[in-house]
Amino acid sequence: MNASPFLIGATVAMGAPAGSPFPIVTSDFYQSIDWLCKKGFDSIELHIRTPEQVDGPRMKDYCAKKPIQISSIGTGMAYGMEGLSITSSDPSVREAAIQRLKGQLDLGALLGCPVIIGSMRGRIGSSQTFEQVDAWMVDSMRELADYAEKVDGELVIEAIDRFETNYLKTADDVLGLIDRVGSDRVLVHLDTFHMNLEERDWRTPILHCGKKLGHVHVADNTRYYPGWGLIDFRPILSALSEIGYQRSLTIECFPVPDGYTAAERGLRHLRALIEASFKD
Repeated sequence: MNASPFLIGATVAMGAPAGSPFPIVTSDFYQSIDWLCKKGFDSIELHIRTPEQVDGPRMKDYCAKKPIQISSIGTGMAYGMEGLSITSSDPSVREAAIQRLKGQLDLGALLGCPVIIGSMRGRIGSSQTFEQVDAWMVDSMRELADYAEKVDGELVIEAIDRFETNYLKTADDVLGLIDRVGSDRVLVHLDTFHMNLEERDWRTPILHCGKKLGHVHVADNTRYYPGWGLIDFRPILSALSEIGYQRSLTIECFPVPDGYTAAERGLRHLRALIEASFKD
């Protein structure tokens, strides 16, 4: 059997509110890292509201010694809990959001992982046009991309389904934005739960992204762990292998029946599929 071409990880959120779609919510990242390593995970996504929630040098050293890779930094709680958005109609809110993300980029550069822009991209309001919101987004992303270039960081923009946003819902939507921003520091982030609602098939969006695919979340169509639903992950794994994706498949799902059980069952399901798909 060939070695797995993918890392498998889980999202661990610091202080997320009840009902959040994170398998593990913690007050101690280090305890969560110990558990993930014990269960055989390869990576962890740190979901935080502010970069000050993580001691970067200590985290880098701790993960290196385990070893476990840090796949990404999630940022959505800054939108959900503080309303920070890089497309807000209020310039002061946009600026605060940009500065928060610059802090996340500093942390991501230190930890060697991309920063996710999911819900922090905001929505198109009832009195707004696509063109106006998109102009704010492009301006904000150009500033952030320039900063990422300066600190040697990376940003990934998540395609999110219509029930959570009305802006940047598909892989092609995000690819179009990246073209308008014009920076190789910005990549696409796909999530199988959102893809199930917005894409027409599994392979096409992945193949369209190609080397511009920077991060992948995995959950079933129910948003429970992979394997508790209808999604056949085999064509997803095949397409990811075709484009040479070697980053993390990060389980981000509801903590049902509980978070640790969900993460462990999702890991087992993905491992079994990968082992069957990539035999000699």
